[in-house]
Amino acid sequence: MDKVVFITGASRGIGAATVKKFADNGWKVAGFYQKNKIENSNNQNYYQLDVAEPESIKKAFEQAFADFGRVDCLVNCAGVFGYKSLADYDWELMQKVIGVNEVGMYWCTKEVLKFMQEGAIVNISSTAAQVGSTDPVYAGTKAAVLGFTKAMAKALAPKIRVNCVAPGITETDLIKGMNKERFQELQNAVLLKKVAKPEDVANGIYFLASGDAGHITGACLDINGGYVLR
Repeated sequence: MDKVVFITGASRGIGAATVKKFADNGWKVAGFYQKNKIENSNNQNYYQLDVAEPESIKKAFEQAFADFGRVDCLVNCAGVFGYKSLADYDWELMQKVIGVNEVGMYWCTKEVLKFMQEGAIVNISSTAAQVGSTDPVYAGTKAAVLGFTKAMAKALAPKIRVNCVAPGITETDLIKGMNKERFQELQNAVLLKKVAKPEDVANGIYFLASGDAGHITGACLDINGGYVLR
């Protein structure tokens, strides 16, 4: 029977590339988007979902499971960037960044566990969690991803593996609001002297979900071109 993956943030960037990677490898895909509606296609169904709203997650996941009858992997890919120093954050934006990047991941994981008996979960952290960022709230949420990944790896073993990837600067919509000088500074600090493409990150996500990573759990895969060495 074909395996099924649930992917949040599926309409663009890393999420869209991850949809393609799984589909190209024969998986059925339940993709979740907030605003950018996508039409269903062969073995790919799409559902509107706001990862900052628990009821929205519950409804969308229940429908996806009803349609596919199983789920073998969850990729928590939805994310937002504040582009602010702490002094420039207001309460509304802070709640949005935390709600999507951190609490949404918690709740999506909680909901998928109602249906997933065994398989894999892959979360998206960031180099910001490892070395900091000019956006401290974003960095804080991505550090939370690392802690949550390790905690759930312990809680769900041996049936469900839980890992994360930590991308460096990547060609997605999230970097469009970045100051040009800051962007160039980050790119220059990458040892490979190039920005990652979403497909580079999707490849790592798929690896962690696949049988090739069958003995890996609680790990963080760095995909940063040498920006962070640890």
